[in-house]
Amino acid sequence: MIAKTRAELDAELVARVADDAAFRAQLLENPKEAIQQAIGIAIPEDFTIQVHEESSMTAHVVLPPSGQLTQEDLAVVAGGNGLISSWARA
Repeated sequence: MIAKTRAELDAELVARVADDAAFRAQLLENPKEAIQQAIGIAIPEDFTIQVHEESSMTAHVVLPPSGQLTQEDLAVVAGGNGLISSWARA
């Protein structure tokens, strides 16, 4: 499997929900299961995925983890280049 960046995965999911109402509902109901099935990887049980649906009156801001960031963390935050395989990191 080719590793995808977080930004690539986000774009793929957004494109798919635009055309697939059932997938959108599954993603909102059980994001981890929906993503595991969609991209064919196992996501660790202790890893949490939250999906938020924006509206014209709601916006979401994603903050990096608190505390000191590593150079790798800064690159992810700055450029959205976190590899999906990072989900498997401890």
